[in-house]
Amino acid sequence: MAVDYASFEPDQTISDRSYTLDDAAVALYVEAVGDESGLYDAGVGLTPPMAVAALGLRGIVEDLQIPGGTLHTSQELEFLAAVEVGAKLRCEADVLQNSVRGDRRFLVIGLTINDGEGRQVLAGKSTLVLPT
Repeated sequence: MAVDYASFEPDQTISDRSYTLDDAAVALYVEAVGDESGLYDAGVGLTPPMAVAALGLRGIVEDLQIPGGTLHTSQELEFLAAVEVGAKLRCEADVLQNSVRGDRRFLVIGLTINDGEGRQVLAGKSTLVLPT
């Protein structure tokens, strides 16, 4: 089913997903980015902050079924707390702005990630430019 981007309104939730960041997920992330620092090896207990952000963005990309030709033009992230391996995370994305200029749609998305205790661990904003 195609996503109707024109119907998105400010404050509308467009993605709401839950994840658990276990040792296997952290190891996959560390390998994918080539991190050889040892800071996030199994047993250390903390997850890389960008792994948390990547999970949140993955849900947005999947839920929005981002079409070819889309540009990710900006991203602002604020990491508010460390996340331990094994943490349950809830990633919610809301529309902040949805506008059209010429043949392009500008979609600004707010991202909030909370841990299993309801504590906010990440706040962010991304701007996507989609073909209309």
